[in-house]
Amino acid sequence: MNKKTLSTNYKIAMTGVFGALSIIMSFTPLGYLQLAGLINITLMHIPVILVTILAGLVPGMITGLIFGLSSLIKASMMGAAVPFFLNPMVSVLPRILFPIFVWLIYNGFNAIPKMPKLISGSFSAAAGTLIHTVLVMGSIYIFYGDMLLGMLSGALEKIGYKTAELSAFGGYLAILFSTLLSNGFLEIVAATILTAAVMSSIYAAKNKKSRMSEFEDSDL
Repeated sequence: MNKKTLSTNYKIAMTGVFGALSIIMSFTPLGYLQLAGLINITLMHIPVILVTILAGLVPGMITGLIFGLSSLIKASMMGAAVPFFLNPMVSVLPRILFPIFVWLIYNGFNAIPKMPKLISGSFSAAAGTLIHTVLVMGSIYIFYGDMLLGMLSGALEKIGYKTAELSAFGGYLAILFSTLLSNGFLEIVAATILTAAVMSSIYAAKNKKSRMSEFEDSDL
């Protein structure tokens, strides 16, 4: 088996593994980390980040598509409980697009001489999580901005803020900032830690296999 075939098989296998993991996480509690019964940290985007770093852009976008379709199907099952995600422009498109940024950031860092891949991957996971949030919230705001601004205006008026002062872009920033404060930053931390842990395990396994191969060759 030549190197090109091996690489293709590797990418197909990684896409299958992380795509299946994405489906499982979307339909089970594994997709969320609950803290103190109050905060739910979303983990479902992490398989997309990992496969993008480990296997490349195309596997990342395919896994992102699987993640998005799983989210759409789950939203359809839940109905009015999650109306925003019934729109594929909200539930699917951002999940296909954000791996592009992860891939660009990861390869950009790797272009720096002697940059450890663990650092590149960790930073890409953090930035990718933030970009995922920005894209999803941006899509929600584009299609459901009036609804969100109405909800936000009501909340702000209760604390004495004049909603007339709130511009359309200011409303988006306020919604995005509130999302980051509630769980967004914790999701960035979780994605960074889990990505670093998985990458460390994979590289350790590869190094162990390489040393075993050298040992076997020396016996020959």
